[in-house]
Amino acid sequence: MPEIDPSESARAYLAYHLKRLREERGWSQPALGTKIHVSGSLISGIETMQRRPTLKNLKALDRVFGLDQFFAPLYPRILEETGLPAGFPEYTDAEAEAGMIRLYENFVIHGLLQTPEYARAVLAAGEQPSKLEKLINTRIERQELLEREDPPAVIVLLDASVLRRPFGGRDVMRAQLERLLELAALPHIHIHIVPETAELSPEGAFALLSSPGEADVSYAEMAGGWGQLVDDAEYVAKLGILFELIRSKALTAEDSIAAIRKALEEL
Repeated sequence: MPEIDPSESARAYLAYHLKRLREERGWSQPALGTKIHVSGSLISGIETMQRRPTLKNLKALDRVFGLDQFFAPLYPRILEETGLPAGFPEYTDAEAEAGMIRLYENFVIHGLLQTPEYARAVLAAGEQPSKLEKLINTRIERQELLEREDPPAVIVLLDASVLRRPFGGRDVMRAQLERLLELAALPHIHIHIVPETAELSPEGAFALLSSPGEADVSYAEMAGGWGQLVDDAEYVAKLGILFELIRSKALTAEDSIAAIRKALEEL
């Protein structure tokens, strides 16, 4: 990999100086990861600019290197460089820290479950090619939390219509439905299909994030990929009730797998 120019961007500045400081102390990437309670692969990803750190990560790096506001102030600049809609980077940070993730989607298969090709079909409308690639990479990067050593419990409610909405065409949809079946087989991922006869109208997709000892937060999606991370207790509680109402109308996990297989066979 070519030498990183720290003047290129905030992310490049972070990558260059993180590697420099780590090597000066003789620490391996896994050793540094252990010190700030992340994986060595995350440290490697930050140093190669393939992974975006959270604010918590940057504060931990300042602490372990004994620095005063060296890495943490880069966070707003790094967010600006992502090209993501307002509110979404903060959500992905909270998502990465959550112990339980509850998701409801009524139009597309959720980003955490998407294949790269399906993500491309969903995100392509109206996006410039350079920004599109960045958005796809960020979406797929988020999915690493599903396969880490301590993954969150994930409960996904998908409206039945998403199984038949043909983003990307037949081959893309087949691969996407196969991916759903692979994920549904994992013990920490629970996918439930909400039948079209459920007579529910939640009006929009949303997410709920929970962690022990911390208040739940929510993320409500809006048109154009925008959204807002909300920690208002009353609003979050209302979404929690709505989620349980939707789940009460959804198919069981076993019947949901059967519904996904049927949609796959019908393609």
